[in-house]
Amino acid sequence: MIKITAIAKHYIIFQIFLLSLGSVFSWADDTTEAQSFIPKIYTIYNISMDETAATSRRASTAALRKAERVALEKLFRKIIREEDQAKLPELSAGQVTELVSGIEVAHEKTSHVRYIADFTVHFSRAKIYNFLSVLQIPFAETLSNGVSILALLEKDGAVILWEKNNDWRDAWEAYDKVNNLVPVRVIAPSLAHRMAITAWQAQNGDISLLQRFAEQKNIRHLYVMDARVTYDFSQNKNVIELVIIGNDGNKTVHKNIVVNDAAEDETGRDELAKLYNEAIKKATYWLDNRWKEKVMIHFDSSSHLNVDIHFSQSEDWFAIKKRLEDISLIRNIVIKRMTMSNAVVDMEHSGDVEQITLALDQKNLRLVQEGLALTDQVDNMAIHNIEPLVKNSWILTLRK
Repeated sequence: MIKITAIAKHYIIFQIFLLSLGSVFSWADDTTEAQSFIPKIYTIYNISMDETAATSRRASTAALRKAERVALEKLFRKIIREEDQAKLPELSAGQVTELVSGIEVAHEKTSHVRYIADFTVHFSRAKIYNFLSVLQIPFAETLSNGVSILALLEKDGAVILWEKNNDWRDAWEAYDKVNNLVPVRVIAPSLAHRMAITAWQAQNGDISLLQRFAEQKNIRHLYVMDARVTYDFSQNKNVIELVIIGNDGNKTVHKNIVVNDAAEDETGRDELAKLYNEAIKKATYWLDNRWKEKVMIHFDSSSHLNVDIHFSQSEDWFAIKKRLEDISLIRNIVIKRMTMSNAVVDMEHSGDVEQITLALDQKNLRLVQEGLALTDQVDNMAIHNIEPLVKNSWILTLRK
């Protein structure tokens, strides 16, 4: 366990006294669960700080304040649209801290004038929600199930996919992807993968082949990230044209990606590394934005659905109930009637039906509109003066 320095102890006391917010500060060991980096909407990982000041106490204070602000910027980048960024007001250090619910620290190192640490910052969902609602800024707080990518590189006249010298794939694997709204998994080289698809086939966007590859690997969303590196003599630097091809037939092109302040060594590796990171940033931002538009919460709209929840055993009901509670789009659920195999509920939710269906799908819950009611069943109920369990409703089931 990391030994907490006296400076850190004093600072924690100072923060609690100053804020009186009940925030939890947990100083984590490298081997704790905090380091597993499970993607969460309101948690930002991998905030590395290296601060120098007149004393280590001042350096640690500056590092913590800066980590909170950087984390908040990353959170807003993750959950709100790019065009809404300009609507965010400038916040003071104290206002930023008010939105924080907890902080974890790893790899802590101190000297008399320097403080180094990696921070994980947890934000309060309720406070972020209230903050954005006042500004009327829509936001997304539903994580996607994630996507898989094929990192294809065209450089120096060669097109490579599975080869060991694919430094574009290495850049993807090293990139901090855990803070994205859409988790990304890089498909690693293997003999089976080499046999299934070639670099040429991936670059040409053979949709049927991509779909077959995705089905074989049990991948729902597959994208080819085709980075084409060329040298622009007019700018005297390398540029990337990034072509994104999905197994759904979608194709997007980002042209002339450059890095203006990239220093390079004799081999140009530093420049390329920064160029790759810039291209990955654009790719992940594109993925996040596509998902945001599908699950965006708008504060001026809510809807009600009459939902018939089907389950075969009590364990399934409790599993469904827990997953529904974890979906932030759902504002309230009122149970209207319940039997041993189904529960009829009124579900109030933000967004439209497509958005709530997508949110449910992320939790392996299937929502479909009920077909025509069985006439005989309805007639029998009418004869016996029994109110139908479901009328013009939706059916929700658990995917196993």
